[in-house]
Formats: sequence, C-alpha cells, structure tokens
Amino acid sequence: MNKEDLIRLTKKHIHEATHYNVEYLQKVYSDNVMYVMVNENDEISTMSKSDLLAYFTQRQNAGLAPLAETSDFLYANADENTAMVIVNREMEFNGRLEKMLFTLIWEKTDSGWIICKESVSVKPIE
Repeated sequence: MNKEDLIRLTKKHIHEATHYNVEYLQKVYSDNVMYVMVNENDEISTMSKSDLLAYFTQRQNAGLAPLAETSDFLYANADENTAMVIVNREMEFNGRLEKMLFTLIWEKTDSGWIICKESVSVKPIE
C-alpha cells in the first residue's frame, strides 16, 4: 500500500470511529487488537476489542455528537502486509480540549486491512 492509500484508509477509520459506526469497527479491529492509552500522568489503560466496541456503542446509544475528525498525519509507511500511521488530533474529550497522538498498526488479511494495535497519548491543551 502506498502512503496516500494508507492515509485515505486511516481517514476513513477516523470518520467511522468518530461517528460511532460500531458495525465498521467490528470489522476493522482485529479480534486480538491491543489498544493502549497513556494519560498526562503517564498512567496506562488498555482495552480489548469488546471493550472498544462497548465504548463506541455506549456513545452511539447516548446520542452523543461525533468527535472531531481533524487530523495531522506525521508518519505513514507500509509494505505489502503491514502499515504504521502516526497522527496528531485535537478534540474535546473527557470534558476538555485534548491533544491526542495516535499510532495505528494495520495488518493485511485475506478480508482486507485491519487494525491490530493502536495507542494514544493524551494531554490536555491548556
């Protein structure tokens, strides 16, 4: 996959996730996805696929407004089977404006590209 296609794929993911498309997320996240979040105090929390789907389902069921989609792609690289994207995002999260640095690791499967690992570092914007 080339860089432009990888960024396009990741923008689609961002759009679907920020609009709480649980059906899409069910397909795009690996069954064994590893999701790690690091907060401003360097505390780590993790989520499994079922945790992620429950989180997005809760937001969808609550009728919450979509999250911001604005993204600044810092890095995107891929070969035939794996891809890595690093993207900066700013959004209202946890009741405050936050800067979030995401790293996504994509893996090519027989059914298409899926996310096998995702991490995010979250810091408030003051």
